[in-house]
Amino acid sequence: MQKHSRSIIGLTAAAVLALASGMAHAQGMGQGMGGQQQGGPQMEMQELQQTLAQTQQQAIENNPELERKGEELEELVLDKMEAAGFEPRSDLDTLESAEEGLRDPDLSAEERQQLIQSEDVQQAQRNLQEAQQAVAEDPEILDAQEALREDLMSAMRAENADIDDVIERMEALQQEMMQQQPGGGGGAPGMAPRQ
Repeated sequence: MQKHSRSIIGLTAAAVLALASGMAHAQGMGQGMGGQQQGGPQMEMQELQQTLAQTQQQAIENNPELERKGEELEELVLDKMEAAGFEPRSDLDTLESAEEGLRDPDLSAEERQQLIQSEDVQQAQRNLQEAQQAVAEDPEILDAQEALREDLMSAMRAENADIDDVIERMEALQQEMMQQQPGGGGGAPGMAPRQ
């Protein structure tokens, strides 16, 4: 049953970090604005994201208990989603098999697009988003996320003493980029609002 643990661990850790520093939106923007101007804040944001991702990966590799805590958080979230009437495990299976399909080097761009946009995949994503929103305010989950975030951040500080500066700089850049965007940019879809 720990089959999709890998992908969710990444998801959980990313969500925890995004919750920690409100960067989910910046990452979306980083990808979405790629074509406009390579260089400047865009380029710096990508470099900072890379540093953050590498530090996070090292921290998790060097602290196996983080992974265990991440898995416990994942189980807690899935159990709460099920208690709220959702079926997150089967939705995750759907997304995971789509992901495996996308790894097929023989797939044409069109087939990839069809796979991503297939009704099953879209529905599974919608279900998971709804399930995520349904449990977003659950105090037990929030406490577990906060505890994991703190552990992850101190492990990351041990790997890279400047990580707080990296996150701070990312947040400053994010503000800058949002102000440059027409319409000022809204929140990231699928992320729980920060309290």
